[in-house]
Amino acid sequence: MRSLVLALALFCSPLFAFGELGHQMVCSMAYQLLSPVSQQKVQQLMQLHEQKEFSKACSWPDQVRSLPEYQHTKVWHYVNIQRTDTTLTMQHCPAEGCVLSAIEQQRLKLTPFAPSKAQLEALLFVGHFIADLHQPLHAGYADDLGGNKTAVYFEGEPSNLHGVWDSRLLEAASYQQETKQQALYQALRAKQQEWQNASVLDWANESVMLVKLIYQGYKPGMLIDKAYQQQHLPALEQRLQQAAVRLALVLEQSFNPAANAG
Repeated sequence: MRSLVLALALFCSPLFAFGELGHQMVCSMAYQLLSPVSQQKVQQLMQLHEQKEFSKACSWPDQVRSLPEYQHTKVWHYVNIQRTDTTLTMQHCPAEGCVLSAIEQQRLKLTPFAPSKAQLEALLFVGHFIADLHQPLHAGYADDLGGNKTAVYFEGEPSNLHGVWDSRLLEAASYQQETKQQALYQALRAKQQEWQNASVLDWANESVMLVKLIYQGYKPGMLIDKAYQQQHLPALEQRLQQAAVRLALVLEQSFNPAANAG
């Protein structure tokens, strides 16, 4: 019976990255890093959305991906590699697109600034997809759907690697608390400049390196215990921080080009 429950859990888990909490954290930290000029433009676009707060709206791409008019965006949330691959390139992105091409396509829609539904959606797609790419298992293996078809137990409950890295590690570390989130934000400033010097492919290959490490320690049906959480939480925290820094950079370049030129 236990194995049956676990098997069902594997296929009930959605292919979402960073859950609502992680996406909110990334967009909140990125917004705080923006100049007043760029913050104002984000706020202008958010007036066109029913959820006026940018950080809380960053899960919108997950909420609409199953609607008929947005079904084509499902493949934009991830990029797949084979287990024998050592490096991820743009050749891994199929014709219908992937998270790599989606970030670039949506980023281009942010300029020139002209508040519209299309530009609002581009803002939310960029915020969401940059976070997605920093969740390691969204640059994961095609044969197990980025960790969704793996079997683990987390605090006695059936789960999978994707779900663990999606939200379970963050929830177990009490990142629902505002004080925890702000401490993570304050800590990222020391590395902010270093993390800006990377391309979208670099971000993806950072995730690939983490995927390799994650699977080295994986055994089917394994228990994700406190030792696992303590070992891997720092890497997950850093991915959130990196995503925030890089999202802020992309938005600043789009919304405040005069400052970047100077």
